[in-house]
Amino acid sequence: ILVEFVTGRCALGNRTMNRCRCALLLFLLPVVWGCGTSDDRSAVSGTVTLGGKRLDQGNIMFVPVVMETGSQVSALITDGTYQIPKEGGLRPGKYRVALSSTDGATPDPVAAPDTPPGPTGNFSSKERIPAKYNLESTLEVEVQKGQAHKFDFPIP
Repeated sequence: ILVEFVTGRCALGNRTMNRCRCALLLFLLPVVWGCGTSDDRSAVSGTVTLGGKRLDQGNIMFVPVVMETGSQVSALITDGTYQIPKEGGLRPGKYRVALSSTDGATPDPVAAPDTPPGPTGNFSSKERIPAKYNLESTLEVEVQKGQAHKFDFPIP
């Protein structure tokens, strides 16, 4: 059957055979081309400082400027450093960077003042990073194929 398919000689006729070839080609093209492999991903690491000191904890998020570039990737910031291994890394392209770090100890203004702190949920978190580095971030980085990248972010 494969020989008949490749040569185009079979009992189905040329017109049906050409349709079958097109259908198979359309089916196999994504399989052969792939949706992207880890080979085009890059490891990313760096440091984050706030007011000249290493950020004790937080999150960093890389959001593709063009969504076809890849998907959003995030990592934890611990003791001022973050690391994303190649397997879960960034694909080539431009990314907007958003940084976040909450204090985890800001009293919730909605909770009753006589409610004790703890698992009752009367504490919320106040964002320590200025909005221009997270919700309104204009920080951008560009990732090149086949390179490890180190991006440092000093926040005044």
